[in-house]
Amino acid sequence: MRTRGKRNRAFLAASLAIGLGLALAPSSALAAVSAKASAPANDTGAYSCRATVTYPVQWSGGFDFQFVVTNTGTSAFNSWVITFDAPSGDIAYTVWNGTVVQSGQHVVVRNYDSGPVAPGASANSVGGVVEGPVQGGFTNITCAAGLVPFQ
Repeated sequence: MRTRGKRNRAFLAASLAIGLGLALAPSSALAAVSAKASAPANDTGAYSCRATVTYPVQWSGGFDFQFVVTNTGTSAFNSWVITFDAPSGDIAYTVWNGTVVQSGQHVVVRNYDSGPVAPGASANSVGGVVEGPVQGGFTNITCAAGLVPFQ
């Protein structure tokens, strides 16, 4: 279960980084190209999800992104962490419905409480703005789900 250990460490690292309030700053960029990507579902089990991204708005200096999370497991969950690699030089500098942390090209986004997602159901998740071109879109997308007591 090496994958599950990596995912748990990634979830904990993302939660810690988010808790520490790490921030991002924008940089310069060029034109965008339309793209869509989807992460494979993580391990089958009680909490399992798949993240699919679209790029609904693009302009010469950046683009918006929007993730939809699908519950591929057997239990409802209310929290998820999506990780991905952005195109070289791109900066994810704002998100809605969640938080973002970026280190180099690797980006971690976590949802705010949006209620439970039942098995087989999907939910609009986090979206945001990236400064820089789409250049083929996000790669190495992963999704990890669980239960978090929101306050």
